[in-house]
Amino acid sequence: METLWKKYSYVIILIVLSLFIGSYFILSLESDSNNYQEIVVTDGQSLWELAHIYSKEHSMKPQDFIDWVSTKNNLTSSNIRSGDKLVIPVKVKKQLEDDRQLAFDLEKK
Repeated sequence: METLWKKYSYVIILIVLSLFIGSYFILSLESDSNNYQEIVVTDGQSLWELAHIYSKEHSMKPQDFIDWVSTKNNLTSSNIRSGDKLVIPVKVKKQLEDDRQLAFDLEKK
């Protein structure tokens, strides 16, 4: 057993480190998915319109946006209704605790 450790210690350490690093990245990706914005669809909106409304806040083509929203929200068709809650690929902006807005946030509106 001791010769096995001496012979393969670097490989064993590499495998253990790879498992820890892989687990860390998987967990960080899962927590990152909670940072996307959730919106409520209003009357007359479509996925295509939402892709254009939020086009400055994401870097996707409209069809890629629609595919992402459809997949993440388990939509079986591209039809959405008023009142539907959808997660969109736009990062949630962190709010200051005292509800102040920064000047560059006001310029975007």
